[in-house]
Amino acid sequence: MIMKVPSSDWSDQFEQYVVEEESDNDLDDEQDFSEYLWMENEEEFDKIELQRLEEEELMKECIDAMLEDELETQLCEWQKAMNDELNAALSSLSVTSRNTLAINSLLNPLADEFIPRSRLFIDLGTP
Repeated sequence: MIMKVPSSDWSDQFEQYVVEEESDNDLDDEQDFSEYLWMENEEEFDKIELQRLEEEELMKECIDAMLEDELETQLCEWQKAMNDELNAALSSLSVTSRNTLAINSLLNPLADEFIPRSRLFIDLGTP
């Protein structure tokens, strides 16, 4: 608490400020050192903290393994679905023999083999 006390040597032009000292009653309230209590048993605290960190690491490894297994399962299911789809597409295809194709064809099977000529020769032949 701050109290204003008038000065005694000069007139009341200047004022002195006196800070009231803390009373003994305020010192009776203990300060909170709970955040430093771990230092009392530092070795046990270190042991517990290392165990906690090891458990966290183990949990992380388990979660990673579980996610990897899940992704592998999804990949296997996807591959199976793709194989099923491919098998369905292949089974719907029909194979026809050459004789059937030849009978239904409009091409002359006795014709000479077609050999295309380059455009250069064709262009030179025309006036």
